[in-house]
Amino acid sequence: MTFHYIEFKAYCQATEDPDKVIQAIVNIAGENIELEKEETEGYYGNPIEIIEGKISRNREMDLVFSKLPATVIQTLLNSLERRMDKKCNFFFRLDKQQAYQENFVLSDGSNTIKCRARVESYPAKREKAIDHLEEYLKGILD
Repeated sequence: MTFHYIEFKAYCQATEDPDKVIQAIVNIAGENIELEKEETEGYYGNPIEIIEGKISRNREMDLVFSKLPATVIQTLLNSLERRMDKKCNFFFRLDKQQAYQENFVLSDGSNTIKCRARVESYPAKREKAIDHLEEYLKGILD
């Protein structure tokens, strides 16, 4: 097992179809994800829906990474240091519109699905987690 869990979070603006945002998350996370919705307001009073969920089964978590193209996996490998925090959380963002079309690409923009994977590491040390995740991702590429 490489991860404790993977969390997914997306913001649905008033101009977006919530069903399509949900489908984009389901496309990457799988059908078994239970999603929660929270309604909030933007700075100018615009309605925003926050949609988030979490998976924690090994098979589901492995499936997420198996869906990512080799170029994405390679980019994640090349940027492990800056994507891992001190608590062994690994962060990446996927383009929300592309995920809806089942095309998974990384994005730094705001129109994304935010992904946070808690990497298993005993003891829970950042360096160990980076090594563990690097081995895992290289295994996907082989």
